[in-house]
Amino acid sequence: MQSFYENKHVFITGGSGFLGRVIIEKLLRKTDVKCIYMLIRAKHGTKSEERIKKILSGPLFDKVRELKPQLHTLITPINGDCAQPNLGISVEDRELLKTNVDVVIHCAATIRFNEPLYNALILNVGAIKYMLDLAKEMPKLQSFVHVSTAFSNCILPHIEEKFYPEILGITANKALKMAEHLGPELTNNLAKELLRDFPNTYTFTKTLAEELILSEASTLPICIFRPAIITSTYAEPIPGWVDNYAGATGSLFAMAQGMLRVLYIHVNNPALVVPVDFCANTILACGYKTGQQEKVENVKSEPLIYNYVPDASNVITWGTLADTTQHYARKYPFSNILWYPFTVKVQSLRLETILSFFLHILPGYLQDMLLRLRGEKTRMVHMYQKQDQCLQVLNYFKTNLWTHNTTNTKNLWQSLTPDEQSNFNFNMSGVCWKQYCNDILCGIRRYLAGEDEDTIPKAVKRFKKFQFMHRSIVALIVTGLTMFVFFVAFYFLEKRYLDTSYFRTIKTIAN
Repeated sequence: MQSFYENKHVFITGGSGFLGRVIIEKLLRKTDVKCIYMLIRAKHGTKSEERIKKILSGPLFDKVRELKPQLHTLITPINGDCAQPNLGISVEDRELLKTNVDVVIHCAATIRFNEPLYNALILNVGAIKYMLDLAKEMPKLQSFVHVSTAFSNCILPHIEEKFYPEILGITANKALKMAEHLGPELTNNLAKELLRDFPNTYTFTKTLAEELILSEASTLPICIFRPAIITSTYAEPIPGWVDNYAGATGSLFAMAQGMLRVLYIHVNNPALVVPVDFCANTILACGYKTGQQEKVENVKSEPLIYNYVPDASNVITWGTLADTTQHYARKYPFSNILWYPFTVKVQSLRLETILSFFLHILPGYLQDMLLRLRGEKTRMVHMYQKQDQCLQVLNYFKTNLWTHNTTNTKNLWQSLTPDEQSNFNFNMSGVCWKQYCNDILCGIRRYLAGEDEDTIPKAVKRFKKFQFMHRSIVALIVTGLTMFVFFVAFYFLEKRYLDTSYFRTIKTIAN
């Protein structure tokens, strides 16, 4: 595999994202890739070159900087934007790509589940259409990997490694033309009719993108990679690295902060989470395997699809994931926790709504009242409401059950040599979930909360204060409820069933 990428020119979109950064790091550290063309745009007044420098200076690239001090010379920024026609790439850069590129990895996408339909169509479907058009003009192209999602066909309970165009009510090309003619407002108004059984615009547009590849990319050396929910690194280059709050990470962060106290999940359902470094390794293996396959000119064939989910022989449930991570959140507490980390797991949406009021919204009002008395700006109710909105978007994935066929992925793993398996590990059957949960929590603490190990002793002191307060309040509530139940039962027994004078005597003694 390493020899395949040697002296190759790789074009990657979404390289500034979570998965994209890990792919770039792995290419630079484990292969002698000649050049990585990275599609990137200026953001918040920062030029693309400056953004790349900032990315390469992060902790993810510490090992690469030691091995290859000249790593910045191996990355060429391609100014562009997936929301623009032809990806916003200049004529000069387009010619550069057409002349040199050997491998394409398309990671760019909007991962906001509640993205307006028009935006999701442009970013998740329009961008891949422009990428396919560009790829068809690359004479040296050996491999194209499109990153989709294991939930692209989520309205089906069992998902094979194949295309499902029949579950869509519209083709990708028709959807893009509709968006072009109707514009944002009218397109967004049609979302409910177009999505039908799909839970959100993300899964719908990802399925459309696959349909587009099926209909327009059959002559290209292309494959599709479908990962489950992507989480922190498992081992490489450092365990637990993460740089965003998306997906499950945001919930685990809020849990560790003591903010998330009610969690609506089906505790016995498998948690479909996969480490980001394993995903990067699988993508590079997919690219390698696709490049090995001979493509007969002008002969159409269906692209291979690789489902990537936890191995059926080694799964972790949502309940265990939450409990184990919470255990480590108490062992390595954050310095600025808002309360003692505890979570009530429920499987009823109505109960979750009721408990959220008492354990999220009501405490938020009390905290805001204290902030107002101290002359500070109120913010807690808004934070809890925003948290609950984010959790509602994820409910579909935490409470439904899917099975995935992974034959192609297993065959891909088995086709690698022992050295390749060691250097590009993506074997989910070997994951130690307990250690991984520990690394996830420690990674969130270090890379998102910005706290190193030196802060733990101080954090433990604050944690113990909240622990004492929490247990005291729970004891008071339990005592109060017990007394309430006792006196209610006492009242009915006295009134309806037993000797009144006898109970009066007991009541007198009790008082």
